[in-house]
This record gives sequence, C-alpha cells and structure tokens, in this order.
Amino acid sequence: MLYVAPEHFRASPQVGVQRRIAWAQLSSYLSRTTTGTAKDAAGAWSPALYRDGVRRKQAIVCVYALVVDVDEGGDVDLVASALARYAAVVHETFSSTPATPRCRVVILFAEPVDTMTYERTHVIVRAHLRVAGIVADEGAKDASRLSFAPVRRPGTDYRVRVIDGQPLSAARVIAAQRPLPSRRSQRRVEHDSSYACGALRRAAEAVATAREGTRNETLNRETYCLARLDDLDDVTIETEMLDAALAVGLSEREARRTIAGAIRSRRGAQ
Repeated sequence: MLYVAPEHFRASPQVGVQRRIAWAQLSSYLSRTTTGTAKDAAGAWSPALYRDGVRRKQAIVCVYALVVDVDEGGDVDLVASALARYAAVVHETFSSTPATPRCRVVILFAEPVDTMTYERTHVIVRAHLRVAGIVADEGAKDASRLSFAPVRRPGTDYRVRVIDGQPLSAARVIAAQRPLPSRRSQRRVEHDSSYACGALRRAAEAVATAREGTRNETLNRETYCLARLDDLDDVTIETEMLDAALAVGLSEREARRTIAGAIRSRRGAQ
C-alpha cells in the first residue's frame, strides 16, 4: 500500500511511503480508528504499488484491492452481508451517522490487476451492490484514488466488519459478464443482417479499447454509426453501448445521455 501523510496532501504530485503489508495487517489497520475532528487527521492510503511512490494513475504498477465508497444504504452490517463470500473489510467513514450510515468497502483481489481491469471490476461490483439496494459512489472509481485512514469524531462509535471469505478474482468477474453483443441482441438481428451483429461487436470493442479521455467521444461516434443501420433498433443499440460504456468506467448518467444524443442526431438526419 501507499501511505500519504496529512502534510503531503497539498503537494503536487503527492508522494507517499510505499509499504509491503499482508492482508491481515491491512485488515487490522482498518479495524482501528483515530479520534479527531477532521477526516484527514490520520493520513490516507491506496492499495496499489506506484513507481517512485508518486500517487498518480500513470505511475501505478498494479493494484491489490478494490475500494468502494457507499453513501446510500451504507450500513456496515448490510453491506458486509452482501459481500459475505469475499475477503473484505467494511468500515464506517468519517461522515457516517446513525441516521445516514456511510461506509467504505475494501475487497482483496486474488491477483494484482492493472488500472483498466480495476476500473472495469469496479463498475461490475457497483452494479451488483445496487441490486442489493446499496448505492456506491460512482465518483470513487479511480484506481489511484486515496482513501482516508479511519477517523471518528470524539464520542462516536466505530463500526467495522472483517469478512473471512475468498479473494475476488477480477478476471473471473469480467469473464462472467455478458459478452458483447449479447445473445439476446444477436437473436434479434441475426436473421436480418450478419453485418449488424458484427457492427455491434466492433462498436463495443472500440469503446472498450479507447484510451482514457477519449472514451465518451468514442461512444458517441460508434453509437452514431450504429444508428444508421436499419437492422438495429434503438433499444438494441442503447443496451449494448451502455454495457460497453459502463465496463470502461463511464458513469451511467453520462453514457445514457451520450447514447441518446447520438441516436437522436443520426435518426433525425435520415
């Protein structure tokens, strides 16, 4: 893990101390809280190895655990029960109160992952939590994001659960997702146009392989091109392109807006 002391927060770039610790040690670290009046009182950490200890995404060598922040439905016991199969730590955050419980989830990876794999897995985990009524923060998906060490205000309790389950295999999680295009969409268009099936697949792959910073632009371009095909209806295009967008870490709201705009622009031009 990388540890960044409070006095280094304002530095640019942030440089921390790289520490090699076992999962049991990290679990113990997160199980103890510091009493303070500011959430950054105990410093911050990231479960990743960085070149030269520089905290930026481009410097990540690999990431060892997945971190998810839960601001809605963030009761520690509720979230822990949804993750009972996995090696994880669920703990309250500084802003958590009995009326509005919030927590942080740390899940051990079965193998170190790169940044793209981390962010694709993050999307999938958030989606599964949402099914259980647990709404994770979409803005906390960055592989290089720092998490504050546990701090609680004086006089408040600290709730934490350490789950003794299995590490999460990012490769298996991603492989288990519905292939693009889906069988449902293939059945819908296969009798009309094999070209349409291939176009769906190529468009999804273009989004999946787009460089960071160009993904939304790629999503718009590829959706616009799909909308010119009479064999593809709007629902099919929306479903497949949304899956591709979420898999690379675009927010659902942003992706839906881009897809709808591209379809509207193309269909209206015909």
